[in-house]
Amino acid sequence: MTWRTATTQPAVRGTNAARRAGPRTPEGAVRLAAVTSAALAAALVTGCSTTTPASAGTSGGTDLDASCRATKSDNGLEITFAVSPCPAKGGGAAGTATITVKDAAGKAVEGAKVEINPEMPNMKMKGGNQSARAKGDGYEAKLVLGMPGDWHLTVVVTPASGKASTTAFNVKAE
Repeated sequence: MTWRTATTQPAVRGTNAARRAGPRTPEGAVRLAAVTSAALAAALVTGCSTTTPASAGTSGGTDLDASCRATKSDNGLEITFAVSPCPAKGGGAAGTATITVKDAAGKAVEGAKVEINPEMPNMKMKGGNQSARAKGDGYEAKLVLGMPGDWHLTVVVTPASGKASTTAFNVKAE
């Protein structure tokens, strides 16, 4: 380390006594204050912002009602999504997602492949894709949400015949 770049310098050359670290000139003190002020201002502006980028958030999904259910239609299929316990639990606690799929005639669609893809847009975090298994007139999957907060769950239904359907639901986990 040279005399100019050392953070602590001897008080007198040739001794080991350290002097107070910091700017060594008035210009250095002004520069340090300006950089610190700019960094603090940037942190306050970004940390306290109430807006979210367009790519973040839970846009595009349907919010669940008070009974933690929602229905949405896509590609001729009506998909009802429900979560239990209600409200959904975050923090790794396992819940259950129940998906009911009906065709345009209102008849239950059997033999479809159903996947749930959880994502937490505000944290830029994705959960593991979870496959649902047939149960009764619908499908059921274990739902594990990594933490409390707003989740965007994409449900992909691929029937044995016909077009795949992709719908999204917004879930608030406690």
